[in-house]
Amino acid sequence: MGNQKKELVEWINSIIENLDCDEIINIVPLREQASLRNYFRLETDKDTKIAVSSDPMTDVNRVFENLSSCLLKKGIKVPKIEAFDHEAGFMVMEDFGDKVLQLEMSPEDEQKFYKSAINQLHLIQTISPFDGLKELSSAILRDQMKLFEEWFLIGLLNFECSSKQQRIISDAYTFIAQECSSQPQVLCHFDFEFRNLMLLEGDKLGILDFQDLCIGAYSLDLVSILKDLENPLRDKDLEKYLLYFLKDLNDLDNNYLYRDNLRRDVDFSGFQRQLRILGTLSRLHLRDNKSFRLLDLVQTLKFLTVDLKKYNELMSFQEFLAEQVEPRLHKALEVFK
Repeated sequence: MGNQKKELVEWINSIIENLDCDEIINIVPLREQASLRNYFRLETDKDTKIAVSSDPMTDVNRVFENLSSCLLKKGIKVPKIEAFDHEAGFMVMEDFGDKVLQLEMSPEDEQKFYKSAINQLHLIQTISPFDGLKELSSAILRDQMKLFEEWFLIGLLNFECSSKQQRIISDAYTFIAQECSSQPQVLCHFDFEFRNLMLLEGDKLGILDFQDLCIGAYSLDLVSILKDLENPLRDKDLEKYLLYFLKDLNDLDNNYLYRDNLRRDVDFSGFQRQLRILGTLSRLHLRDNKSFRLLDLVQTLKFLTVDLKKYNELMSFQEFLAEQVEPRLHKALEVFK
């Protein structure tokens, strides 16, 4: 971190005349992220900015900068990129502050923030997808779910599946992927969580971590907030926000998204997302030495075991998770509590 921070500061000083300030007063690392980038807050003599450092061998900053420009042109409030050197892996961008919506929500204003997030989601979904975005085909959705086996079952839990259990898992992947790929396909943020939404002045929302923007099921981003790991909703509240999602779609003349089986669509996008999350969070711990979200695995698996019960086609998978996997997860996490 020391050399990385030193090199970042040297680069910023070399281009400081482009940043509408005269000097850097302080630079401090921000909260740990489940990301390939490291973030720092720059305090300058004029304002604050966010500095970003990433592995220059990856394209993550270039992708982020290109998507930021596209989204800003479409009226989506994302951070403006003020300077970059993609060969070095450095960027400076607008600072949205510290008010992460996940931490700002309280019972008194929860409804207001859920509706604001859904309104932002509607705006994103009305944008025609950009050229070059990945389309979440059935095959890609299956590949993403396979992280569940590689990193969660085998990597974290050291679970060796029998041939019967492998068939149950594979059949579940196929069924879930088919359900998701058959939904209307729209522009997706792909990580539309409250931890990636920022509360700005006037209660407006800013959107972070949009580097995985893609074309996918219309319910994929919706389930990211309705099945938020930090704020599990009661079923009656979830239904209330589903109705709000549909009402506003009608108001915006986006009736092509109206589905009688919205709850089913949300459930299946949730299954795909939750299996993927179980794998990615386990990978963060095992490969990247980032263990700060390991305990989120418990709620992620709970979403699966509860909602899978509604579908006969996935009952064997639900029983496998509840009877074989869930007890082993709790045992594995005991040392982290």
